[in-house]
Amino acid sequence: MNALIISSGKIEDYKLLKKIVEDSDYIVCADGGVNHLLKINKRPDLVLGDLDSIGNKELQILKNENIEINKFPSMKNETDTELCLNYLLEKEYKNINFIGVTGTRIDHTFANIYLLKKMYGLGVKGSIIDSNNRIYYTEDTISLKHRENYFVSIIPLNKEGIEVSLEGFLYPLKREYLEFTSTRGISNKIIKEYGNIRVYKGMALIIQSKD
Repeated sequence: MNALIISSGKIEDYKLLKKIVEDSDYIVCADGGVNHLLKINKRPDLVLGDLDSIGNKELQILKNENIEINKFPSMKNETDTELCLNYLLEKEYKNINFIGVTGTRIDHTFANIYLLKKMYGLGVKGSIIDSNNRIYYTEDTISLKHRENYFVSIIPLNKEGIEVSLEGFLYPLKREYLEFTSTRGISNKIIKEYGNIRVYKGMALIIQSKD
């Protein structure tokens, strides 16, 4: 079962949003994320948050169609996006994707990326998707399908760096060390049908991106 969290960050490609929605079994909107969903004439299973980013018109649509709404106070310890994630974790979803969680608020973007680590620690797979990027977190293995005109970057997250192998890439690696803060892992390319990444030690962000 695939779950999707839609937040109120930047979504430029509504065709992409529609495709991801159609591939999802359960959809939770973090507050104003529902505005994006309504623009493609789709409805969420649940809206969750403090509701400070939903217009009156959109809120009335939800009420008229009996969409479940869980309202939280504006003064809280988690962002609306994390509240959505916690809800899905309680429901034991094992694959959770995010869209609308990147944009002009770099603080929110970073915090949302770190939610991928939280998920990984609980045995849950997932990614962050926007018009130009797909972001993953791993401490072991991940296989990415070749995407035309996309780069792949491997970014160490822990101060000890990572030990990593790459197969199917333009610049392959075999149990090589990438230092924390090093840019060596930036802008590689998959040249086979799949690129296989194995992290032997450390924590890594894997970002598949295009200009």
